[in-house]
Amino acid sequence: MKVLLFTLLLLAVLAPSQVAVQRVLCPALLPVNASASASEGLSEDQLNQLLALFQKIYPDIDFQSSWFNNTINAQALRFDESKLIIVYGGLVREPTTTPDSLALMICHEVGHHKGGKPYFPDGDGKDTWASAEGAADYYSIRGCFTRIASMMKTPTVRLSERDEALLEQTCANSTKPTVCRRALQSGALMARLQWNVFSNNQPVPALDAEETNLPPATLLGYPSPQCRLDTFRASALLQERPACWYRPL
Repeated sequence: MKVLLFTLLLLAVLAPSQVAVQRVLCPALLPVNASASASEGLSEDQLNQLLALFQKIYPDIDFQSSWFNNTINAQALRFDESKLIIVYGGLVREPTTTPDSLALMICHEVGHHKGGKPYFPDGDGKDTWASAEGAADYYSIRGCFTRIASMMKTPTVRLSERDEALLEQTCANSTKPTVCRRALQSGALMARLQWNVFSNNQPVPALDAEETNLPPATLLGYPSPQCRLDTFRASALLQERPACWYRPL
């Protein structure tokens, strides 16, 4: 696997730029690569166990740990028919990361491979293999996390009374309320992680809020942290993709 990763990265550097974008486009979980200094969060064994579970469910994708890399991120790569997901140790060791939120973050990367349209375009405007950020978020719960969560131990994390009430209210009509609660709790952690590493004045993403800034056309890049949480909520509740990033023709 290390040989495969080296080959993919070497090709990304040496190949003509147009081919590199089309074949080795590397969508990441977060738009910036912050560096972790803390050694809290989850352990390497927990990561390896989770990656083994993903490998079992998605045998067509190679899942790899880059444990000693302090980058707070994960990436999806592809070259021809070879699909790869790399999870960096900095993301796993980030103090707010939980087993469920890490699973959702990996599910987001799976969504780049399997989330469908809309796709990132290449230099000629043609679709590449990589689903856009919103599509990957939307896939991550209904297409991935619901499968993974049923094979993981149910966490015992207790939230504030307010957040517990919001989760219960939001997931009351879900066909799988327990999985819905776990998914949205993880989605909130993921959205807040993006909010933490961004240097902007956006409000903290919240379960009882909604993104009101609507783009004129479908957004392929990173939505706002609140929009990402809105997308997780829509996916968990089997609702349509939110207008904060998706604008159908």
